[in-house]
Amino acid sequence: MTRDDFKILHSELIMYCQCIEFDLKRIYSGMSTGDFDDNMDMLETSNFGRTLMELKRLDYSDGNPDLSESDYELLNQIREIRNYWCHQCYIDYIYISNDYRRENEFQRISRRLTNEHNRLYNIHRKLENLYFDEYAR
Repeated sequence: MTRDDFKILHSELIMYCQCIEFDLKRIYSGMSTGDFDDNMDMLETSNFGRTLMELKRLDYSDGNPDLSESDYELLNQIREIRNYWCHQCYIDYIYISNDYRRENEFQRISRRLTNEHNRLYNIHRKLENLYFDEYAR
């Protein structure tokens, strides 16, 4: 992977993290009783973990969840995924002085980026489709 390709995938991955967090709030607000906008306002200061926990509780409350347990496992991992890509990924290879080792590490991290990018893209699309199919008003 080239450095330019890396930057594009990296940027898209961060975008997916932001969209996923917002989509969880929209889905929760659509599932909840009451006014959608009031529900969204209530979640304005809610952190990702709290929103995810409340959504899962509500989603499983009818015995017919919209998201699978593996979906919730991935969603729970997003905080760690986001933190790595925001705060650590470049540090893990840029300061390696040996050109060969630096390039090998960059390629290893690039494979991880590709994998996580694809996983987040898939859950992002699933959440977006769920919202528009079930809860958009």
